[in-house]
Amino acid sequence: MRTEATIEEWKRLYEVTTRIRELEPWELLWDMDIIGIRVGEELENTVFYSILGKGGDCYGIAVYEGYDAFNSFLMLTMQEHMNLSVEYAMFNQNNITCYWGNREELSAKQREIIKELGYKYRGKNNWLYFLSYEPGYYPYNLNRDEVVRMTEHLENLEMAFTYYKETGIHIDFDNGNMFSFVFSADRKTWQYGEEPLPFTCYNFGNLVITDEELLGELSKVPKGTFLLEADVRPMGAAVSDKKYDKPANPAMSILTEANTGMIISYNMNEPNEDAMVGLAESVIGFIFKAGVPKEIRVTNVIVEAALEQICEICKIKLRRVKHLKGIDEFWMTMKRYR
Repeated sequence: MRTEATIEEWKRLYEVTTRIRELEPWELLWDMDIIGIRVGEELENTVFYSILGKGGDCYGIAVYEGYDAFNSFLMLTMQEHMNLSVEYAMFNQNNITCYWGNREELSAKQREIIKELGYKYRGKNNWLYFLSYEPGYYPYNLNRDEVVRMTEHLENLEMAFTYYKETGIHIDFDNGNMFSFVFSADRKTWQYGEEPLPFTCYNFGNLVITDEELLGELSKVPKGTFLLEADVRPMGAAVSDKKYDKPANPAMSILTEANTGMIISYNMNEPNEDAMVGLAESVIGFIFKAGVPKEIRVTNVIVEAALEQICEICKIKLRRVKHLKGIDEFWMTMKRYR
């Protein structure tokens, strides 16, 4: 059940964010110049901050809570290298972000909050609003828990960036380091300085099947002659349903025959479902029904990792290509009717 923040909770968040704007962190930091803040010694509890706006186009602060969330940031930065669409990388972000944008970018609810707080924004890149990004969901207004967490994160950033700015400390951002600000567990003391990022490349996990009986059955399936294309793509549209606390943005697992473009399967996954698992299940289902394909074509290492074990067991050629003609054509048709 979704709980909305009170106007007092929004007030505290808007106040600290407004103070940070006066510090103009984008005058000193690029979006890849990461600030890492944590309370206590648990490294995985680090909160990572990316400052937007050095180029002057879009001012904001993206907050990534922990290692898994920071991994989604690296997906975005490596999107082109990994041959991922911008849409895929953006809709798989896991962060809470504030923006200073234009009035038309805000929802009616966001404008209502601003009006109730008494702020009067005018002009380009001046309207302050917040969005929650979560894989499987469309970017949406913050709930109460996110407002409270974001307030604490930005109060910590206000303090950390003040030290960064006033001390003039040099951080070797270009070589994988971040500005680190660490509070003691009781928050009574703190220290700051340079610290290496926990990792600098996107970590993608291989999908591992542990059912030995299934693996044995797969290894015995006769070889066929099909060439398949396989991919996972977010719909890129808000799907409202009472069972969701916010609009969903389902990821679709798609399987086509490469030569004919025939759609073999396209499954819409629930927000909490792993679309890569759904894709692997579609491939296994096809194998048992039609035989082992000669080749499966994918466009990126994320899908490749999801299908690698199946292809090894069944002796399928797994090939990474730039484009998937059949799936691209199907996707363009889907977009016209969205």
